[in-house]
Amino acid sequence: MLLIYTVFVIACLFRRQLARLVERLPGPVALHFLGWFLFAGALTETLAWADNYLNAAREPALFHPQLFADLIVGIGFYGGWAAAWWIAFRRFRFELWETFVITGLQGIFFEQLGAVFLAMVRAWAANPFLSLGLGLYVFAVHGSAVGLAVAPVLERFAAPEKSRSWLRFPVVVALMVGLAFAGCWLVQAAASLFGGLPPKRSIVEHPLW
Repeated sequence: MLLIYTVFVIACLFRRQLARLVERLPGPVALHFLGWFLFAGALTETLAWADNYLNAAREPALFHPQLFADLIVGIGFYGGWAAAWWIAFRRFRFELWETFVITGLQGIFFEQLGAVFLAMVRAWAANPFLSLGLGLYVFAVHGSAVGLAVAPVLERFAAPEKSRSWLRFPVVVALMVGLAFAGCWLVQAAASLFGGLPPKRSIVEHPLW
């Protein structure tokens, strides 16, 4: 899973080149923005799925144990994140490191509906290093997903007149949580019109669908 952090670091190193490349692509900036979020999301989910599959996880920490179904739900989740940051960027100005930190911290508290944070709390008394390691792991993965998505396009939203108010932090977190839930619900509602997603089964016996 930490491969996503490696990809994020590479994107940072070649950020200017990526930004120039994206600017030459056809279509509006909103489409580029959404495309990068879906790419970063698909990469994150594929790596997470591979990690669970290789470890034969009985209860994978995924939207869905089957890869293609997981990626479909991920369209709603990461599409919701894209909408959240798009709204925030229209009003506020962020640095790249801020998008990483905000999303990383949000991930610690909201990953698996708070299960990760509770696991950290339970582990703290017996093994604080394990607790911190788990938190840093989730922080790096979540931060990298959004950092990778916004790195090539962030400068196009960096107008100096935009607000740097501290309110930008709780606003974008609330948007991310709310719109991620809404996006997942919309995708699953749309999928139900075509028979729905497959039932959740063993990731080993039914890896893809």
